[in-house]
Amino acid sequence: MKIYCDAFFCEFELEIEKIKKETTDPISQAKQALQYIEVRLKELFKWLKKYIFNSIEEEIHFFKELKFKITSKCIFYKKLLDIESISPLNSNKQKLKHYEKALDICYQFPKKDKEFYKYFRSGSSYNDQLYFVRNLDKQIINSDENSINFDKKVCTSHDLKLASIIANDLLEIYLEEKIEQINNSCTIKHPARKSKLTWTGTKIEIVELIYSLYYQKIFNGGKAEIKEIAEEFSIAFNIQLDNSIYRCFTDIKNRPTPKGKFLNGLSENLDENSNDEFD
Repeated sequence: MKIYCDAFFCEFELEIEKIKKETTDPISQAKQALQYIEVRLKELFKWLKKYIFNSIEEEIHFFKELKFKITSKCIFYKKLLDIESISPLNSNKQKLKHYEKALDICYQFPKKDKEFYKYFRSGSSYNDQLYFVRNLDKQIINSDENSINFDKKVCTSHDLKLASIIANDLLEIYLEEKIEQINNSCTIKHPARKSKLTWTGTKIEIVELIYSLYYQKIFNGGKAEIKEIAEEFSIAFNIQLDNSIYRCFTDIKNRPTPKGKFLNGLSENLDENSNDEFD
């Protein structure tokens, strides 16, 4: 297996990178990539139907560590094509709303299957034999990502769920970059007011605080967007908060639980110092 898969996935990654470099238009790039992926998937599935794994561990390794390298790209480019095909053509303001809406959908993605999402993100392996070994008797739930292939000989109950998580990560990065490009092309300046306070903590700490307040719906009756809140924090605390906040939030989501490291520290600090005042 190793010889075949090493050569297959190496060649696949090189060709995808070549397509990305040679085709800058996102729609053309997605179409070209999907055409190539479809051909390579057929090759992989043809091999997979004939190959007999040497052990359960080898099968788990293939479906957990290897297969997503191609299936995640398939899911990613399908979603990218959907987003770009209906993207507004002229208005940067409308484009920004379009990409931000798509990005918000990405952020909601973990809610679809919280248990498996936590399982994967935490690096767990106790259910690998259940999730990443084929079972011809087990039902595979019909979903968009499973449209790649329903044949139980080439997929397990969860390998495409894993590919969807990776694809969602890729889409988040893509959308963050598109949003940043639009913002950088606009000469939007903050009002001329100077705060006396400067944030001296880390950027990821202030991002954790901003998102917590956003999800708590603290501002404008819960209608304020992340970007609006970040802009106000930038002014209030003399810190540059551009669209890297989205990437910072991805880092926070990828942490082992608990996610609110900074907020937990604030709560503990408040409890300790409040108790000291009355001792």
